Amino acid sequence: MNKLAQLISFSTFFYFILVTLSANAGIAPYPAAKGLTTSSLYKVKVDNVEIWTEKYVSNLDFEKLPDWFNDSLVRRPQEQHISSFAGTGKMNVTINIDGIPKNVKIKPVSRNIKPVINGNQISFTWEGPGQIVIETDDLPPLYLFANPDESEIPKETADGVKYFGPGEHHTGYIELKDNETVYIAAGAVVYGGIRANGVSNIRVIGRGILDGNYEFQQMVKIENSSNIRFEGVTIRNGRGWTNTLVNCRNIEYSNVKVLGFGPSSDGINPAGSQQVRIKDCFMRCTDDCVAIKAPETQNPVQDVLVTNCIMIGFAYADGVTIGYETNAAFIKNVIVRDCDILLARGGSRVEGHSGFSIICDGPAEISNILFENIRVEKSEIKLFELNITDGTLYDIDKPGHISNVTLKNVEWFHEGPIIIHGFGPNNRVQNVTFENCTIAGKPLKTLKKKIFSINEFTDNIIVK
Repeated sequence: MNKLAQLISFSTFFYFILVTLSANAGIAPYPAAKGLTTSSLYKVKVDNVEIWTEKYVSNLDFEKLPDWFNDSLVRRPQEQHISSFAGTGKMNVTINIDGIPKNVKIKPVSRNIKPVINGNQISFTWEGPGQIVIETDDLPPLYLFANPDESEIPKETADGVKYFGPGEHHTGYIELKDNETVYIAAGAVVYGGIRANGVSNIRVIGRGILDGNYEFQQMVKIENSSNIRFEGVTIRNGRGWTNTLVNCRNIEYSNVKVLGFGPSSDGINPAGSQQVRIKDCFMRCTDDCVAIKAPETQNPVQDVLVTNCIMIGFAYADGVTIGYETNAAFIKNVIVRDCDILLARGGSRVEGHSGFSIICDGPAEISNILFENIRVEKSEIKLFELNITDGTLYDIDKPGHISNVTLKNVEWFHEGPIIIHGFGPNNRVQNVTFENCTIAGKPLKTLKKKIFSINEFTDNIIVK
């Protein structure tokens, strides 16, 4: 065995010993990742166990960015600090910062976590697993990722396993074939991306990081495939859409963290795909966090579930959008449930983004859509939008249709407009129900003109 192999084996062994020893403490810290920067701003402990915290700063080449990507927040390095560990059940968290905190917010607000400030220390109790964001004064945010225990850790030498233990790996694009698994251990950073076409039964799992280093286009691109599973990993800093799933079936993303910084860095994009489940994920993107699309006429979309996710649309972003590309015959049976949208902001081709929306820019019949138990903490331009365009914003096609949309138990934390616009007498928005929704803490009871912009090409818009 050469020295490099010995080092990797020792690192892997040390990691599993660390996990085993820490299990008695109720949490398991992950090893510091080689080549990454340790935060000097935040010191994190969970149940009195120190958790390694990374300082991560985007590395965009500003000279090469398109002119439209000009928001002041993305024309400078985007910094965040990240603590990731295994943690379930009730946890006592302490965070020491470089300075004296005055204003501390823990998000999502729905978690109802109340911080206590004592000198330079922030403390609180939190129930894991899950993800939260700590915002302190004007400091960069701190993300805490408490992961469930790993249920599947493949053997390093097993057939069909591409195993990456703690350390730094430069792989380029990893091509997956039938029945293959990529395992990225905690403490591992893989610089590259994932590619697959026409395969089945593939997995990308672990607690490590897949990092595009802003070099790799569409970091994950899987086409014409089935039985796809991503679990636990962090995927970050690619060019363009981060996770692109084209004409695929039976997809699951679970406990995945997606961080995007450049133009069009959508989080997860099922495009012409069916039987899709996106659950327990965290997305911070500079384009839509989840974008459900049907760009190809032969590949419709149905049976998509987005549940228990946290979304930060940092710029040019909705939390969840259906569209713009809606060129197939239909998009139907989509459920977005139990999600927290912390931010949606920035300009778009329909005059600004929303907390969540349907933008029908093609001939598809979009129907049977449910938005339920959703909290939108901040949406700078619009709260919600249903919009049928002329079909030419992204491609040249005919306009489509939107029908049977239900919004139930949706909370918008502040006031703003809701847009419902059909395109013409034959391209209408029909049968939209708002049930038990609130705006700025007040029940939504009527179609107030102060809130709603509804044009003449709509039918049966109901508030109850």
